[in-house]
Amino acid sequence: VLAGTALIFIFSCGNAYKIDIPHHEYDKEEEVSLPVTPDPDAPKVPTLLDDADGKWQTTTLDNGLTLYTFTGYDEITGASQIVNALEVDLSNPEYSIKFAYAAGGSTNSDMVKKEPSAIAGINGGYEPEAIYIKVNNAIISEVTLPPGHLRWWKHEACIFSEGERTVGIMYGGSDGEKAIEAYRNLEADNIIANAPMLVNDYDPMGERFVDGSYTEEQLSQFDYEDYRRHQGVRHPRTVYALTEDNDLLLIAIDGRWPGKAEGMNAAEVTRFIVRYFNPQWAINMDGGGSTTLTIKGLGHPETNVVNYPTDGGTHDHTGERKVTTHLLVLCNEDAQ
Repeated sequence: VLAGTALIFIFSCGNAYKIDIPHHEYDKEEEVSLPVTPDPDAPKVPTLLDDADGKWQTTTLDNGLTLYTFTGYDEITGASQIVNALEVDLSNPEYSIKFAYAAGGSTNSDMVKKEPSAIAGINGGYEPEAIYIKVNNAIISEVTLPPGHLRWWKHEACIFSEGERTVGIMYGGSDGEKAIEAYRNLEADNIIANAPMLVNDYDPMGERFVDGSYTEEQLSQFDYEDYRRHQGVRHPRTVYALTEDNDLLLIAIDGRWPGKAEGMNAAEVTRFIVRYFNPQWAINMDGGGSTTLTIKGLGHPETNVVNYPTDGGTHDHTGERKVTTHLLVLCNEDAQ
């Protein structure tokens, strides 16, 4: 942990199953081997690379569970930002990840409350008709939008888990139909597709998702759901990222709060997470009013929301939006 930025907040958590991370690419035909899981007792290298002159605050919640909070002016975007990043050490057998689906939608804080062993949660993907969703080995959506639809771009990558052992992020490809076929062939119990892929095996491809030559005026001429406008202008953002040493980062970037938190576009998000965390893999999830990070014991006294959702219209921790997919962090005290 960077000197002078650490706070301690202890959770009590027993042992849970161990999770490894495979690294898949759609266009590779060879068999993918799983990396060796780091020793959970070995000294952990801090994920945060730079405290930005004290703008990052590090809060150690428990062994293997850390919250990083950025507040202030960000040089990458040239604007004020508020960012919360929850780091979960997937080499630590105390933690596991659960994919959750709520038909009709649910707030993230309610999903965390309903799961007895959940200690944190974050919102998931876009609207079900635009993305591939598989939860507990049940396919919920295989994308019902027709090819060429304005929102067809929304499922180029996915986060997935295979049983109780593996969690990964995969780039399905820019061809939407091939991406769906890749998800069908993926041996995974849980899949949530989304877009864009921000970092693919250290390639910061999110910087190239939208042509950087567009002006703000030009971007505003596109339909709101056009990928160029959707990802080319600033919004609140939710990001899932995986590091080489088995850390999962659940990142909530606030936005739409002038002078406090301006939000980021896809290129800015990519540069920001590479600068401070250098993940091997990262995917952009549903943002805007959906961006919500919940951590038990922190944030709002009733909901434990730690970021600033926008649907309430006030700069506080209220105003959550109901969404269908969520990712929960579990702590199983009864596991051996």
